[in-house]
Amino acid sequence: LSVLPLTEIIHIDGEPLQMRQLFRNLIGNAIKYTPKGGEVTLTAKIMDTQALIEIKDNGYGIPASDLPFIFDRFYRVRSGKNKEEEGNGLGLAIVKSIIEQHNGQISVESEPQKGTSFSLSFPILFNQAAAI
Repeated sequence: LSVLPLTEIIHIDGEPLQMRQLFRNLIGNAIKYTPKGGEVTLTAKIMDTQALIEIKDNGYGIPASDLPFIFDRFYRVRSGKNKEEEGNGLGLAIVKSIIEQHNGQISVESEPQKGTSFSLSFPILFNQAAAI
């Protein structure tokens, strides 16, 4: 497997409005659930025919017991600092739906008080560098 930093133009088959909503939800959550002075990072790379994107924070984190349910509609983590934030529990359900509609995948890793990492993958439709 080859892994390259994302320094070239790639294309995925994605509906622009849905892609904006997906990233707005994930990045917005990372910011919302990370205390002031924390860090949110977004990284992207290419691996074979996939665009891999990671959105990572060092915020409040999600307890292991909640992880299987976070993509369910109306599910909210209601422990620790998470319960202090407002939300309706639809954001991650929408994210998962958009990813599935675009033949992508999403996974999450999290640890309370250490942060959360969402990993996304999408099939590459066209790689600019490969066409040259």
